[in-house]
Amino acid sequence: MTRLPTFPVEGGCACGAVRYRLTKAPPFVYTCHCSDCQKLTTSAFTLSAPVARDTLEITQGTLKSWTRATTESGRPTDQHVCANCGVRIYSEPPQAPDRVTLRLGTLDDTSWLRPAAAIWMKSAQPWFIPTPDMLTFDKQPDDFARVAVRWREIMEDPQG
Repeated sequence: MTRLPTFPVEGGCACGAVRYRLTKAPPFVYTCHCSDCQKLTTSAFTLSAPVARDTLEITQGTLKSWTRATTESGRPTDQHVCANCGVRIYSEPPQAPDRVTLRLGTLDDTSWLRPAAAIWMKSAQPWFIPTPDMLTFDKQPDDFARVAVRWREIMEDPQG
């Protein structure tokens, strides 16, 4: 098992202009291998989690917003990045106005992050091999309930 940190936790962008506080653990963590995430991260995938909007507080700096109109899922998605360095902090899924998708690589401590699933595997780099306990999905699942259950199975919460 991997142990959750004590919340709140903090994070920020690469240049330090934007800082944030996350007050509650996410319901799960996943990797996204869609071609959009590959392009936006200039990497093979992004490490993300849905978080309740009221648990994410920008404590310093200014975010610039833009809309990614054409996504692999077919839904336009608002992106929020540091106005200075351009690091993506979170996006807003249009189907869930009460939450945001936090880009977890922006956390100060990422050692506790253990994804429960890999989504959009149809676009994954051929060398990416999910861990045996990860759920995998060719596209975005309609329901993340199984992912949340799996994440609870592999994580230990120090706060109870």
